[in-house]
Amino acid sequence: MDVKEILRFADDLVFAKTGKHLDNLQQAVLLASYQGKRYSEIAKEYHCTEHHVANVASKLWQLIKKKLGEKVSKSTLRSTMERYQISQSSNFLNLNFIEQGNINNFCTETPHPPKPPQNSPPTEDNTQQKLDLRDAPDIKTFYNYPNSPLTTLENAIAHQNCRLITITGMSGTGKSAIARHLIPLIQTQFDRIIWRSLRTSPPLETTLKNLIQFLSNQHPPFAPPYQGGGSNQYPSFAPPYQGGVGGVLPENIDPQLEILIESLRTHRCLIILDDVQQILNSGQLAGNYKPGYENYGTLFKLIAEIPHHSCLILNSWEPPLDILTFTDDNSAVCLLQLTGLGEAATEILREKGLLDEDRWPELINLYQGNPLWLKLVAQTINNLFSGRVSQYLSYESVFLSDELTPILQQHYQRLSECEKNAIALLANENEPISFTQLMLKSQGAEGELFKAIQSLARRGTIATLNYENETVFTIQPILKKYIKIVVDFFQKRD
Repeated sequence: MDVKEILRFADDLVFAKTGKHLDNLQQAVLLASYQGKRYSEIAKEYHCTEHHVANVASKLWQLIKKKLGEKVSKSTLRSTMERYQISQSSNFLNLNFIEQGNINNFCTETPHPPKPPQNSPPTEDNTQQKLDLRDAPDIKTFYNYPNSPLTTLENAIAHQNCRLITITGMSGTGKSAIARHLIPLIQTQFDRIIWRSLRTSPPLETTLKNLIQFLSNQHPPFAPPYQGGGSNQYPSFAPPYQGGVGGVLPENIDPQLEILIESLRTHRCLIILDDVQQILNSGQLAGNYKPGYENYGTLFKLIAEIPHHSCLILNSWEPPLDILTFTDDNSAVCLLQLTGLGEAATEILREKGLLDEDRWPELINLYQGNPLWLKLVAQTINNLFSGRVSQYLSYESVFLSDELTPILQQHYQRLSECEKNAIALLANENEPISFTQLMLKSQGAEGELFKAIQSLARRGTIATLNYENETVFTIQPILKKYIKIVVDFFQKRD
């Protein structure tokens, strides 16, 4: 039995058991086991831990064991499958000879192969045609670590069939990098993959037309027959689109939405929308749309709630409010907030050639493990202090470089007035503080402060901790330093 037959055999088993086909990692485990490779090689290629690969393999061996009735492992997979093939061929030949009375009636190929399942992995023939990554960033070094968000995302798509995934976090946390590195891992599971940036704040009509033209191979498909009536949940779509091949898309958003949803049902599509914060308003609590962009919420709601086998990933500094209305038991929606790399950030400092490794944890904590911020500060340390981290940390005034200040300023300017007041209170505290303590120091209403804290947490600008059975809040060290400078500036000016 060759590797293709093993993959097909295992895929049938997994599909019969779970209703899902083999994902990329499962296929890699089978292929590597057949070729005698180590789990560590798979883990390195797929940016996950060797322990995770071993767990995936163990589940596969258990499924195959139940089918074959004998123990299966990485080392015995090939021989076990070959024995199974021989036994099956022998049984089939004997049965065919008895029933037909003529061994020549046996065929090794099925004259009319069964139609593949609708959600089977796409063939490799159309790989070039199905990708549109013109807006995607280049693949660069990715700093993976145990329990990486990359593993979480791959699992959400391959095993949970999430229809809507939102990745949030402050600039520089690696939202786009993770989404970009995710594509090679799950690429074979999709018929179409498109990446679009909303950095120029395009209206929904522009985005829809762009997506539809690509997902339908440049020609708008026929919309499904209009049933009329609609519902309270979804818009009442317009009559069916009759343009056909070479036709013109309808101008109204409702029929465009219906065409898009039908495309997501017809093909398994992956859509990544980057820079979603550009269609959200500044100066308000997190997640509110700019005037005229509220209809994006309808798009997100439809993709999340209407059954299909595609996936939409949103990268944003903050989650749109629509996303937060879905309950925790809605497995079709996933919200992932990125903070920092933690200890894995040492790889950045090592690559940059910094000295004084014993002080690296202090530097990482100061910049909250943010990959972009650490790269910027590493450049400063190399240029001004010949790579000596200890010398840099002795000069507190240089913590906010000219490169980092504009980045923090962008985040600060997005805050509402009540958020600015709340974060100024937190910046004055040396230790994490509870909501009750904050309330005593605040001059505003309790409800207003609660909304401000909740919004700041959604933006990732403050951290929520549990301390002695009480929830406390704190602010990132480098952001705290920036806030103090801003507050002092305005106080002196007044």
